[in-house]
Amino acid sequence: MIYKFSFIEKILLANDIIPHPFVDAASSVGLGFALGSAVKLKIADALSTEPKPVGEIAAEAGVSELGCELVLDCLDALGYVQRNGNQFAFTKRGYKNLSPQSPQNFRHFILFCDNLYKGYLNLDETIRQGKPPQSNMLENMTEYDWELFSRAMIDISQTNVKEVAGKIPVSKSAVKVLDLGGSHGLYSIELCQKHPQLKATVVDLPPVKKYTDECIAKHGAGNKVGFLASDFMKDELPKGNDIILAFNIIHGLSPAENEQLASKICGALNEGGIYVILDQIRGIGGSSQLSKSTTAYMALNLLHQAGGKTYTHPEVDAFTKKVGFQKTTLKKLNAPGFGVVICSK
Repeated sequence: MIYKFSFIEKILLANDIIPHPFVDAASSVGLGFALGSAVKLKIADALSTEPKPVGEIAAEAGVSELGCELVLDCLDALGYVQRNGNQFAFTKRGYKNLSPQSPQNFRHFILFCDNLYKGYLNLDETIRQGKPPQSNMLENMTEYDWELFSRAMIDISQTNVKEVAGKIPVSKSAVKVLDLGGSHGLYSIELCQKHPQLKATVVDLPPVKKYTDECIAKHGAGNKVGFLASDFMKDELPKGNDIILAFNIIHGLSPAENEQLASKICGALNEGGIYVILDQIRGIGGSSQLSKSTTAYMALNLLHQAGGKTYTHPEVDAFTKKVGFQKTTLKKLNAPGFGVVICSK
């Protein structure tokens, strides 16, 4: 993101002398597409931490030198590369996030967002109707869509998996975890590694099993974490659980659907068990504009993609207490707009 402004720019922006729509409606959108193109067209693959001529980068990527230079200039503005004459090199941030050699790269998330943007051409219709134009997003997902989604979720979870696991209170008597829509299973894997008495089952749709199995094998968690192919909104949940996770789930559901899910979860938990929600929580960041932008954009995106929205902590508290939970506790995460809600039975 653009994170450096000159002293004069800060004054001009603060006083609206530089019109904010110049950035909000133009630069940010174009720079986002440039970032996606850099990964899609393998321009990022041709970069390294050592300066390389733009012609050499373009030739390796198989794109025009002019187009390559313009995309690299956008990455320079965003802080991912540094330009020196006609040569470009990754910055530390650029290598970490864009290089295929970086174990912490965010490439799948970038491609996922780039793919998501294509569906925004009919956003106006969603806003007019108050519901998405398609009836069920999941029914229209291709194998490529599932891979992009699953690997993007892996990218995100790797940034906070230890932080999230540290926010979850696990009693010494707890042994059984159910991870609803857990996809890759990384949160369950981390919980089981942190608390050796735990065993977890990831409950998700069949197309994501490949990625769950991959993560389980990578972390040697085959004796701790398993997979159950199921639609948890339609099917019965296994009973006798001590902890049930629903991470990035409630935002895709309507209030009525969330009440229905909370009721099912309450019935599948042992007494004293906990329902753990991780999501974008509206209002969690107070006056932070970064937090507000995260939850506001996600609410609009979720309405457009799945008919969902983001929720406040009081809203979560209301629909969980209505079905039998005793109390909820909100814990902020480092990522702006994100939080963990612990619902106690």
